[in-house]
Amino acid sequence: MLASLTAFRRRVGAFIGGFEAGLANRRLKGFQPSRAHLNTLIAAAGPDITARARWLIRNNGYAANAIESWAGNVVGAGIKPSSLIKDTGVKAQVQKLWLDWTDEADAEGFTDFYGLQRRAAREVFIAGEVFFRFRPRRPQDGLTVPLQLQMLPSEMLPLMRANICASSAPM
Repeated sequence: MLASLTAFRRRVGAFIGGFEAGLANRRLKGFQPSRAHLNTLIAAAGPDITARARWLIRNNGYAANAIESWAGNVVGAGIKPSSLIKDTGVKAQVQKLWLDWTDEADAEGFTDFYGLQRRAAREVFIAGEVFFRFRPRRPQDGLTVPLQLQMLPSEMLPLMRANICASSAPM
């Protein structure tokens, strides 16, 4: 009964122009995708997929161009804030402080704040996520603003721990 109802629905859907992905024609007959939840699939194969994506970026010119193009289109030269402060003197001080801080923002010292944005965009393209850790600094460290950002790749968060946190979150 259920099989005939399903077959009837498919025939009606095909007749009235249903979704192509729902058809069972010759081209899609052998296509049976997994019905598992995305988190289950990522837990099973996520580390392998991320490792393969990183390998492709290092060893395949097309993949390297794709990531550079995507990062360039997402952040360009960097997403720059614009102050709404009315007082021109205070606005100039804040702008100078911001510009000085952007040069010191990276806790690893590889790049500036805008370079961190580009690195984050690349990381999102490869792994789907990236984490930033706020690193307060001591005044005696001599920084303009006693704060730096540390970029952590997604592999720094154990996948099993992420699943525990996600499953224990209140609904």
